[in-house]
Amino acid sequence: MAPTKVIERTEPVVAPRVHTAGVRSRLPAILRVPILVFLNLSIRTMLWSVAENFLVPELGAISKVPAEDDVWSPYSPPARMAMNILTITMNWYFDYDFYDVAALTVLTNAPYAYLLATYYEISTLTVAAHVNIEVFAIAIPTYFLRSRSVAHRSNAPLRNRFLLNSVQVQISNALLAIGVYIVAIWGALKLNILNSFLVTYFDIPTLESAHLETPLAIAIKVAIAGVAAKEFLLNPSIAAQPLSGTATPEAHFNPATATLTETIKANVLPADRRKRTLFQQTIILNAFVFASTFQRCMTLNGSEVYGAVGYSALWVAANTVLSLWYAWVGDTSSDYEPL
Repeated sequence: MAPTKVIERTEPVVAPRVHTAGVRSRLPAILRVPILVFLNLSIRTMLWSVAENFLVPELGAISKVPAEDDVWSPYSPPARMAMNILTITMNWYFDYDFYDVAALTVLTNAPYAYLLATYYEISTLTVAAHVNIEVFAIAIPTYFLRSRSVAHRSNAPLRNRFLLNSVQVQISNALLAIGVYIVAIWGALKLNILNSFLVTYFDIPTLESAHLETPLAIAIKVAIAGVAAKEFLLNPSIAAQPLSGTATPEAHFNPATATLTETIKANVLPADRRKRTLFQQTIILNAFVFASTFQRCMTLNGSEVYGAVGYSALWVAANTVLSLWYAWVGDTSSDYEPL
């Protein structure tokens, strides 16, 4: 019998994804989003029914009352319901786990919360209840319907797991985010841009709190948003970097045969996977923040479209600056290995 020839093969290379489905839900895919929407509305309704027993009804006094036949305005119940369903659907489409959706929900509610607390004399307890209910209503059902992403599983192999586990890295970058928000808001206040703009396009009841604002007071108001921004922007980009020697080589770009998606990816998105993920997260965040802030601002008495757009743009600009900072601070040598 002829001797058996042994062929040595190299180990197959697999590039880990930032977000993976993990253990798939046994529910049919077509039912998962409707179930998530139903649970979200149920939890929100239940939490508000409990919170109203302890809160003064402040939000109703500053909110527009839509007419019965008004179904097209941004503040009408159908429009708000549509925005909520769209947000939940997009969260599911992007494979966000409960950490991601909680961070994104905090960031989309932060501009509205700051406006209420600083310019509309809404109590801290009411503002905190509003933000927390929004977060719990989406994070709790997501926790049960979707497994955690690779970035949030401590046993999942990642090249820069040590950065995600580093208390110093996490705290310092959360402080960086808080600092960016402070500079954006404090600068707009000191230059008298924000106050004059809001008075022009909103029916602001008082500017007393705005004139008494300090960097420390702003820091307290945006602290949770800073932590959420670090979680939503920086950590996924760190987790996107492949393990050393496991990156799957990409095919050479051929403009003659490339599809539209491949052309955009090659010419618009950064080549580095970390920066590409950061870019994508920033676009998603700014789209959500702009749409949510615009709609919520339009629910306030006396608000105008230009005011809602301009105020939303302030937070979009701050997020963009923060993303540029994270693109710089996230650079690590490809040859570096933690001790």
